[in-house]
Amino acid sequence: MEILIPHNTLITALEMVGRISTKHVTLPVLQCVRLSAKEGNITLQATNLEISIEIPLKGEVIEDGVVAVPTQTFLQSIQFISQKEITLRTEDQVLQLETANTNTSIKTFSDDEFPIVKQIQGEELSLQGAQFAYGIKSTAFAASMTSIKPELGSVFIQQKKEHSLTFVATDSFRLMEKTVTQKGLVFDQSMMIPQKNALELARVCETLGEDPVLVTNENQCSLRFPSGVYMSSRLVTGSFPDYVNIIPKEFVTHVTVLKDDILRSFKKTNIFLNKFRQVSLTLSEASLTVSSQNNEVGHTTDTIRAQVDGEELALNFNQQYVTDPLSHVNDDSIKMSFAGIGRAMVMTGVSDQSFRYLIMPMNK
Repeated sequence: MEILIPHNTLITALEMVGRISTKHVTLPVLQCVRLSAKEGNITLQATNLEISIEIPLKGEVIEDGVVAVPTQTFLQSIQFISQKEITLRTEDQVLQLETANTNTSIKTFSDDEFPIVKQIQGEELSLQGAQFAYGIKSTAFAASMTSIKPELGSVFIQQKKEHSLTFVATDSFRLMEKTVTQKGLVFDQSMMIPQKNALELARVCETLGEDPVLVTNENQCSLRFPSGVYMSSRLVTGSFPDYVNIIPKEFVTHVTVLKDDILRSFKKTNIFLNKFRQVSLTLSEASLTVSSQNNEVGHTTDTIRAQVDGEELALNFNQQYVTDPLSHVNDDSIKMSFAGIGRAMVMTGVSDQSFRYLIMPMNK
């Protein structure tokens, strides 16, 4: 194989696939990208068997060929090249990177072991890429990090209302639901994408800034972008929890507070959190008191102005669980609704009703 390719084209593509190529004990070739040059077309592929990506590259094909190259070595090698074009050619299972004043040799793998990336077929649905990525990033943080229950380690996507998609993630202690605009979309099914895969799909959507076409089947979903980039991900089988029934319908106390005020208080209490990251919220007339205590460090209490309607309460929460959704809230004020002692708190925006966040309190 021998090709001539623009430096910026190659480095952008390798950065895009870098997180997908992973070390694998039984299949070492998965740490590689598959670089193919055939009939004037150059293609870069990467997969970890969970998620795959294929990127067409602009360049000149001098000689056809295929090679599997360790991704990180490849990327790191070209990051320090300043020339606008790079010649890539293979000699005896070695990839040569050549420019006017540099020459680098990288040992390659046999491409015979590289998994075949097949494109799935089915009904094509046009997505708004930026909104799709936003829905994933607004919810994925709430998914479980363990693999015991795969459905809890996924982002659940469905259409609850016309011209929108609703994204949900939960680890059973907290739950985030976010609805985003998808004009003209009719999605009459649902899907669960593994959390890590969903974040990769979102990252590529943001990197490309394009509106992809979505195709799904029983086991996979795929995104095809106008630029020719193609991604596919495994779907989680099974049923997502019937989360609507666990969201309280009645509340004993509602608190409205400025987002910046509560974030400022949490920065103070963060210094004194114990190993369980426990923060106490005390609700009284016209104020919200935030406090934390660490027996080895000290104690702090901070009272902020708030609109409080209902009973006075004192509850403990994992502070990180309370703060995680705030970076995704496009509102100056947040509303926290409390169902009572030992029961869930539900957070929404005052004017932004596109999300609901549920969090369970901690025991004292």
